Amino acid sequence: MKFSTSADLTKKYDVVIVPFYEGAKLACRASLFSAKNLGPITTKDFKGKEKECALVYEGKKRFLLLGLGKGQNIRRCYAEAVSHCTKKKLKNIAVLVPAKGSVYDLADGLLLANYAFDKYRKEKTTLVQSCTIIGGTKAHLKECEHAAKVMEGVYLTRDLINGNADDITPARLAKEATQMAAKYTSVKTKVLTEAQIKKEKMGLFLAVAKSSVAKPHFIICEYRGDPKAKEHTVVVGKGVTYDTGGLNLKPTGYMETMKADMSGSASALGLIKAAAEAKIKANVTVVIAATENSIDAESYKPGDVFTGMNGMSVEIGNTDAEGRLTLADALSYSVKHLKPTRMIDMATLTGAIVVALGQERSGLFTENKALEKALVEAGETTGEKVWPMPMDDEYRELLKSDIADISNCGGRQAGSTTAALFLKEFVSNVPWAHLDIAGTAYLDKGKFLDTTHASGVGVRLLIRFLEGKK
Repeated sequence: MKFSTSADLTKKYDVVIVPFYEGAKLACRASLFSAKNLGPITTKDFKGKEKECALVYEGKKRFLLLGLGKGQNIRRCYAEAVSHCTKKKLKNIAVLVPAKGSVYDLADGLLLANYAFDKYRKEKTTLVQSCTIIGGTKAHLKECEHAAKVMEGVYLTRDLINGNADDITPARLAKEATQMAAKYTSVKTKVLTEAQIKKEKMGLFLAVAKSSVAKPHFIICEYRGDPKAKEHTVVVGKGVTYDTGGLNLKPTGYMETMKADMSGSASALGLIKAAAEAKIKANVTVVIAATENSIDAESYKPGDVFTGMNGMSVEIGNTDAEGRLTLADALSYSVKHLKPTRMIDMATLTGAIVVALGQERSGLFTENKALEKALVEAGETTGEKVWPMPMDDEYRELLKSDIADISNCGGRQAGSTTAALFLKEFVSNVPWAHLDIAGTAYLDKGKFLDTTHASGVGVRLLIRFLEGKK
């Protein structure tokens, strides 16, 4: 969607979106809107409630009356408006800028809902192509354009997650990272081969990978937007491109969505694309240990012990707790080779976090109060909300092993916390936060801002976090 600004409502638009507060009170300057045919307001069919929409006509002009309610949820309201536009196949829209509220959030809502994944469908979705902000300023246009650039990363993330597992393989993730390095001068990519992974002694990652015909790829994709700064954020994304559960095979009802188990890596790659498009002033490197968790004669087995890159031995209590093994070696590599000043990992790690928080918030695990505060604030601002979860030392007892330094799972109790505590063993003294996005990355069905199962969660959150905006 391309944005522009204008003060001219006489131009031909497919629809003009007019905002109203609760009580059908015009939310933009009266000088911007002079249409007389407001039947739905006169008859009180339209009351300006949040996300309420009504189409009215004045001659050949089409207006969409949009309810903002009390003006507290601009993003979702404009997402609802775009949903109406795409259903009507309206490509060229105009928006009367509200007198109050964030224009960035307005653009965010328009862009988030202006997405379709119809690659495998005969009938294609008509998306909005252009949006004119009526009454907008140069500053407003700049905000909208920034939102659109960040959204390129969200769209990439959604496309990768929604794609077939046979297409979105470890090699494909590596290809995406390599292509970004070719496109953006601010991006550099390095991909370790299986032989190089073995040389680094990533025994946990290789244990998961050895049963798959798809070769593992270890991806390091670096964005430098502020070369003189000492701050360097490393983001580790879980890259299990399909998860059968291994020998602890997932049952029917749990297997069908496992192409989305690479959502953390998709969001990490989307973050790099968004950062490069928007040219944010920050330094960030994403690290992805990409593999499938498959089944064959080479499958790693429950009860066996494998050693990670940092020398820690791990007893395999369950082969379906594989994501934390791949993340562990990725975190160890980052500590050893990348000199991060802080690390954040994103992973569809546990079903336990879905039980605890549903699909509204991601779980946040960290002992660093500054990281916690910054991520919570970024979540509240972007709508990609997180919720701090406990990491008490007492939970570590659940990961004890009789034959190894640690077990990879601690049973049913506090499953998301024990998973986070397992990862903590591999971060050394680097400030670190873990985001469990199992509930938020792949939704039961599209809703509100997300038109498909894949939400793209994490991209906008971390862009805001890196920018340090409130």
